[in-house]
Amino acid sequence: MNPVAGRGRTRRLRVELDAALAWRGVPVEVPDDADGTRRAAWVVFGRGDGVVVCGGDGTVAAVAGVAAECDGTFAVVPTGAGNDFARHLGIGARRPLDAVGLLETGRVVACDLGRVTCGDGASGWFTTVANTGFDSEANRWANGVRWATGTPLYLLAVLRTLVTYRPRELRVVVDGVAWDGPAWLAAVGNTRFYAGGMMIAPGAEVDDGLLDVCVITDVARAEFVARFPRVFRGTHTQVSGVVTRRGTVVELDAPGAGGALEVWAAGERIGALPARVEVVRGAVRVLVPDGAPVTGR
Repeated sequence: MNPVAGRGRTRRLRVELDAALAWRGVPVEVPDDADGTRRAAWVVFGRGDGVVVCGGDGTVAAVAGVAAECDGTFAVVPTGAGNDFARHLGIGARRPLDAVGLLETGRVVACDLGRVTCGDGASGWFTTVANTGFDSEANRWANGVRWATGTPLYLLAVLRTLVTYRPRELRVVVDGVAWDGPAWLAAVGNTRFYAGGMMIAPGAEVDDGLLDVCVITDVARAEFVARFPRVFRGTHTQVSGVVTRRGTVVELDAPGAGGALEVWAAGERIGALPARVEVVRGAVRVLVPDGAPVTGR
């Protein structure tokens, strides 16, 4: 359990969460940080048990990475700011306590994960979307804000970043086929959503063994702002200036940027470009509700 997830939302729900889990015989552990979360997950998976993750996408991704390495199964109680992995799996965040009930009613499916390896040696697993450019800068700023949360926070970050950001030269190579040019951002989706419900990769599935790539090219700033709301419906991919690709290995670089651009994934910083993003098919087992849009085939 991450008590600071959702700008303290988890902490406010703590009494109810503890009671719901205790009633089902599930002990609660509150690690000090992300490393502590990973260590605790290693112990639990190592003894053959599953993990219930109470937190946001960053905490979920941390546990998912350990689950992939330990052949573990986990469940998600979405109490974070974005909850995009839970959203894709049909797990509602408005009533997070309902997700605890999946311990009785849910089904286990195999889901893909993404893996990022950066040129500076940093690496990490992700559940949702890896991104670089405009949105990674907005994400960096948003992570330091404590007085807003969810989609409103990201919208504020977008407005703030628009003042200073300029499209950068990017090189995006998908399964060996390159795209080069100036771009606002490049996003690599294992799931459809990021930043609290923005459907950046509307065709992404979490069990197809593929990554969906979206590059927003150097359209005029006014046009970028006018089109931005389309991302909530996933219709931004239908307009000119947006390049989409699909594949298993994506290489990202920013020629001439000198390491200035970073890769973020599931709301957390991974490292500096260049980076290699790969999909690992069926990497983890996750508890989902009946009717979830995932077969786990």
